[in-house]
Amino acid sequence: MIGSAPANAEPAAAGRREALHRLAAGAAAGCWASIAPAHAATPVRLPAMRRGLNLTHWFEYERGQSVSAAEMRAMRQIGLDHVRIPLDPVVMGWAPDGGGATPTFLPAVRTALEQALDAGLEVVLDLHLEPATKQRVEERPAAERAVVALWSQMARALADLPQDRVAFELFNEPQYYGLQAWRWPAFQRRLLQAVREHAPRHLVLLSGNEGGSFAGLRQLPAVADAAVAHVVHFYDPFLFTHQGAHWLDTRYTTAGLHHGVLYPSAQQVTRPARLTRAHPRAATEMAAYVAQDWGPARIRAELSRVADHARQHGIRLVCNEFGVIRANVDVASRYRWIEDVREALEAEGIGWTLWDYTDIFGITAESALQGRTGMRTIDSGALQALGLGTRAPAPAGATRP
Repeated sequence: MIGSAPANAEPAAAGRREALHRLAAGAAAGCWASIAPAHAATPVRLPAMRRGLNLTHWFEYERGQSVSAAEMRAMRQIGLDHVRIPLDPVVMGWAPDGGGATPTFLPAVRTALEQALDAGLEVVLDLHLEPATKQRVEERPAAERAVVALWSQMARALADLPQDRVAFELFNEPQYYGLQAWRWPAFQRRLLQAVREHAPRHLVLLSGNEGGSFAGLRQLPAVADAAVAHVVHFYDPFLFTHQGAHWLDTRYTTAGLHHGVLYPSAQQVTRPARLTRAHPRAATEMAAYVAQDWGPARIRAELSRVADHARQHGIRLVCNEFGVIRANVDVASRYRWIEDVREALEAEGIGWTLWDYTDIFGITAESALQGRTGMRTIDSGALQALGLGTRAPAPAGATRP
């Protein structure tokens, strides 16, 4: 999700982005995992998840960005292998105190998953709660139990989908900051157990606490399950990737007040950014952005640290969110950052899922526009930055400039 603060912010800032992991020691990135429950005599093939897109705002937020089957086929044709579908069950009518009723949204979600599968894509179903709902879950044991029950219901309903092409992500960007941190690993194990009761061999994506940050991942105890991976989200430097994001809390970052932030940061020396309004910390944060010399070398170093942790602990790592807000951002800077992150991830053997396809972090000409389902065109700059086909096939009904 996108409405939160940097990874080191307190819980009131709402939680930022998450950390993932590499498969059991020795497994090739995304290929085979050895799973040996009593009923399984042979290894199970798991989703590869090497190159993908987040299909946001379809089953979350205002639900204004549905995706057509033709668009999914076009994604596969340009070289993507998976999509991640964030689901906010509250937006879909579920409530933590709803008494355990069967979710009414499951048929619609299943249709979307099957649409991705029919297009030749792997698909991740991501439980993507709003920060306020996550806070409620964190504070109320009954709400935690409701989320466990929800995953049990969803896993039961979806367990027949192919285990080599469908993955379940238990909880996007868990908060559990400070003194509450000890509660997260046990809660996540309960969620995993709920899924395993019905889907014992599907890939499950786990996360650290503190907004799913790398710091949270490093604190996460190992799980004895070969069919898990861990996630990391990467949006550094926040001042660049979230410039102009007006919803951000200025107690934790002034990124939302800045416009014209360039990447690499060395360009900023001769081309100053501008502020929508004054803030006492704005100049200091901009000076730090420049001094930290954000460019390809810095990005490689940051992601190398995360990858080293994964290698040392024998875990599979997937970066299933990274991206730059679209509006009013220098286009060349935006796609240069995306390319540098993508190349650094691939150099470390880490699969990636860009945030996002066609909303405010989108890569289509129609991003953030409603009513364009089936008529979207991916930017040529995005295709180049992501190392994909040079020109995306147009879905039926689409027009090209």
